[in-house]
Parts: sequence; C-alpha cells; structure tokens
Amino acid sequence: MATRFTTPSSSTEGFFQAAPYIQSQFDDDHALQRALKLFLPDRVREELIPELSSFSKLVLTPKVTTWINDAERNPPYLKSWDSWGRRRDVLVTSEGWRNLQALGIESGIVAIPYHCERGLYSRVHQFALYHLWAGSAAWVNCPSLMVNGVAALFRKHLSDPAVKGSEREVLRSAYEKLTSRDPDSAWTTGQWMTERAGGSDVSQTETLATYAPSPPDAEVTAADNHPLGPWKLDGFKWFSSATDADMVVMLARTQKGISTFFAPMRKTVSAAARDALGYETELNGISIQRLKNKLGTRALPTAELVLNGTRSYLIGEDGKGTKEIATVLNIARIHNGFTAIGLWGRGLSVVRAFGRARSVGQKPLLDKTAYVTTVAKMHIQYRADVLFNYFVAALLGAVEQEQIKAFRSVVGGASVAVGGVGRAPGLRDTQMAEHLLRLLTPALKGVTAKTAIAGLAECMECLGGVGYLENDDQVYNVARLFRDANVLSIWEGTTDMMAHDVLRVVYGKTSVAALTAMRDWVKATCTTPGLSKQKDTMSAWWDEWESWLQNVEREEAEMKARVVMEQLADVVQGVLLIADAESDGDEIAIEVLNAWLSTRRAGVGLIDDEGSGGFWRDESARNLRAVYGVDTPVGRQAKL
Repeated sequence: MATRFTTPSSSTEGFFQAAPYIQSQFDDDHALQRALKLFLPDRVREELIPELSSFSKLVLTPKVTTWINDAERNPPYLKSWDSWGRRRDVLVTSEGWRNLQALGIESGIVAIPYHCERGLYSRVHQFALYHLWAGSAAWVNCPSLMVNGVAALFRKHLSDPAVKGSEREVLRSAYEKLTSRDPDSAWTTGQWMTERAGGSDVSQTETLATYAPSPPDAEVTAADNHPLGPWKLDGFKWFSSATDADMVVMLARTQKGISTFFAPMRKTVSAAARDALGYETELNGISIQRLKNKLGTRALPTAELVLNGTRSYLIGEDGKGTKEIATVLNIARIHNGFTAIGLWGRGLSVVRAFGRARSVGQKPLLDKTAYVTTVAKMHIQYRADVLFNYFVAALLGAVEQEQIKAFRSVVGGASVAVGGVGRAPGLRDTQMAEHLLRLLTPALKGVTAKTAIAGLAECMECLGGVGYLENDDQVYNVARLFRDANVLSIWEGTTDMMAHDVLRVVYGKTSVAALTAMRDWVKATCTTPGLSKQKDTMSAWWDEWESWLQNVEREEAEMKARVVMEQLADVVQGVLLIADAESDGDEIAIEVLNAWLSTRRAGVGLIDDEGSGGFWRDESARNLRAVYGVDTPVGRQAKL
C-alpha cells in the first residue's frame, strides 16, 4: 500500500503541530458573555465591552507573559542578615512580580468598587476584570483579594462617626492607599490568621495583644509617618501570604477574646541609630522565620512570622475579632470563586484553540465525538460555575449600597447614585440579598474550587503530553494553572470547613430568615410560565433539600455536610441556568440547561441496551454548540 511517509522525520523536518491561536478570553468565552448579559443592563455592558476586551488581549501579550515567566523562574527569597551580621529579613521579589502587581493596581482590580465606577454594578465590573486577570496574574491577585477585603472592613469603620481622632486619620490614610490606582503610592496588605494550633480554626489563636499606649521610643513612627498603634502583639503566624505587603490585618487574643488588629509592616529607625545602621526603616516587630516551599503559587511570598512587640491598632470591638474579620474572609472567598473560574476559563480557552487546530489521522480533532463530549461536559459545568460567581458578586454589590451611602455621608466624596438590587434574577430586596450572600458565599468557594481543580486536570489531558509540560510559553501552560489551582480548596477554609459554614447558617440565629430568603428566591424564578419541566425539577430539588434538613439530626447533617453544600449549589446553579435561558430564549442556553440537568442527581444514562436511535448525532452537534457557540467552528487558525 502506498504511503505518504517517504523521508524520515528529524528535529527540523517532518510534522510540526501548528500553534493553536489563543483568542481573547473575553471575546471567546460564551459563559462570560452570557453572565454579563444576565447581570448588567445593556448600557453598562456595552460601556464595559471595550475595556474588558482590551484587557483580555493585554494579559496575553508577550510583555505580560514575560513577567509571568520572570515571577515563576525567580521566586521570592529571604536575605536574613546584612554583611555585618545584623538581622534584616529583606524579602526579595522578582521584577516580573512587581510589574504584574503594578498592572493589577493600575487596572483597578481593587479600586473599581471603592470608587463606585459603575454604581450598583461596580462589583460585577470588578470581578469581570478579575475573571480575565486570574490566569495571568502569577498570584499577585492574592494580595489583591486581601486588599479588597480589608478595604471593605476599613470602609465600614470609617462610615461610623464614632471613629475619631488619630485612629480615623490612620484608617483613612490606609484606606486611600489600599484603593488607589497609582502603583507608586498604592498599598497592599497581608491577612495573617493561620497559626499552628488551629489552622483555619481561629478560635485557637495563640498570638497575644497587650494594650501599651506608651511606646518605648516616641520618636519612632510608621514608615508613612503616622503614629504607631497603642497595642503590641506577640506570637507566631504559621501561614502568612503577601509577606511583601505594606500593612497587615491579623487576629490576636486580648483579655476579652479574639480581636482584629491593623499594623503597618514597617516603622522608622530612631535618628540616633539611623547613621549607625545605614537604613531608615525596619520591620515593625516582625521577623521572617522562613518562606514556605509550595506545590503552586510559587511567585507568592508565604512565610512563617515571629511577632515581637508589633505595634498595632485595634479594629472594631475588643473581643469581637471573628465577627470583624468575617468581612475580609467573605470577600476573599468570593475572590476564590472567581480565581477558580479565571484559571479554569483560561485552561478551557487553550482547549478550544487546540480543538480548532489539531487533527488526528487526517481528520479534525473536532470530528472525534468522544473528545468533544468531554470538552462539552466541562464547558457546561463551567457555565454553571460562572453564573454562580456573578450572582454572588451581584449580591455583594446590592448588600453594600447602604454602607456606601453611609460612607459618603461621613467621609464625603463625589456624589454617586446608590441603592436598589440590580438585575440579579429573582432578587426582591437588600434583606434577601444579605441572607443569600451569607448562605451562598461558602458554598460558592467550596464547590467551584473542586470543579476547577478537576476541570484543569481534564484540560491538561485534552492537550496530551503538551498539557503536562511546564513550558515558558505561558499562553499554553495549563500545568501551571493546575498546580496553582490546588490551593483554592485549602486557603480561606477547606472544602469541609465551607460545608460546615453552610450548616452554621442553616442552624444559626438567622436560620429562618436565611431559608425563607432562599425559598422565596427559588420560587420567584420557578413559578413563572415557561420551561415548566425544568422549573418543577428545581422546585422539587429545593423542597427535598429543605425537608431533609428539617427531619434529620444535626449530627447527621454534619456528617453529610459536603453533600448538603453540593446539593444547595445544584439548586442555585439550576435556577441561574433557567434564568439565563429564559432571559432571551437563547437556544444554546436552553441546551446547556438541559445537558447540565442530565448530569445531576439520577441523571440520564450514557449507555443503554437499545441505543439512542440516531439521536446521538443531535447530541454531538449540541456539544459543539456548547463549546464554541456554533455547530461548525470556522477559522481553525483564524486570528482576531
């Protein structure tokens, strides 16, 4: 038989795979497009399209990918001692890390909602940008999520007229730096809670706080020349990310209990010692014991820290630190959800490009129905995860409106229209939004972290051996995304901790109000005409979930906490997929809804005795539409 192979291959001759062309994630990601259409008014969405499209192209440019490479190749390191034997603990980060951090700050990754750039829709705007950023950020987004949470905490306290004097001045100065778009003056912050005794259980905090309003040297100030706080902290922090930050918020134990404190990272050196030491600032009673060696997030400096007289300010009520830090934690958990879809979404964009470019034998890879089925299954779950994330972001935006109004009345600033609940489907009022936000935030974090980790493993497999490579061509480096994603189910609380946090709401003081809000939200979406079969399914799932919890002992619910959380997420995602499909009757959105439903609970069997009678061809075409938005992807190598 004749063969087309007449000459041997070599390192320079033979077949070479044409490089898949990675399109802008904003333009190529139909799930993101659908979410913005659902949660933003047309006017706002159209105004944001140029910014989001431009940013999604920027994060894939050689300039940015070079910074990612530099941050990955040159992880942070510690210089503990100077040439003369003095302890300095100088943390050295790469130029790539610093440039990426500057880009995120300039782009408003944190600033957007605090400047109320899109009013009620500022949180959706912010997280859409963050969604596109996560895959290229090399984990400068970790300090960003901490800044976001701490800025919200400080805004809450600055809204209180009772906060006065030097404390108000210090908090306002820090807040303005945290929410700045100027990389030269903007601050980042750490969030130090984890200790050896408790891990995520902050009740085991061993760091002690002592009120000592008379500092040893009154001449010494914070590095920004504000006075140091009246409290001193002593203890040890076991996992402390963003060690290169300008300030830190942390927990410590007072005589009244766990409390929240704010400390500048650095302080001035006294004039008497300055000339002898040769430097003007030093760490504020902090020493870095060592940096952690991690599976992923390698560019992010994570350390063990010793606190020895760290001067700080008490934030909020003494002994109520767990309540205060919840503001920071909840925003961090929403960021975690968006990081999950940001990393997975980037991996899926590589898979889509590979599918357009690759052939097997002499046929396009997209003719392989098993491959397309695998990819479609990922895209269907990804769309559900995307809608879940944007719904929670919309809830946060609605809940914050009264606080923004209070902040503006106390602090001043440009007049901004606030109020309302926006376009979130089924959302009745701010009170409903508040209860849903508290119930669903841990579920969002717990569920989307696991699906993203599994999804990125599948993305690697879809690329074959190339998917497993840690190469310098960062636009194709799915392996980096996968190893980094594994932290998502651990930090800010493990999956089991998130599941138990859901149960804390279900069995807590606000249980009746929270479950009523959830029930009303489901019914508001599922009792309208249209898509009746799908809506009946969602209503039945909710009734089953609520009834089961009402009829079991709490201990049994705790044993099955993950299942409780996952099935709650199923209800939320199902309702949102219905709302998406119903918003404009989009045929693909309805197909995605039905395909997603077939994978849940009892589901639909893939193999039966009689076969499908040819309907598998319709399903195969549906799979292509779920992935690419069209029946036959064109321009396999077409550029934008």
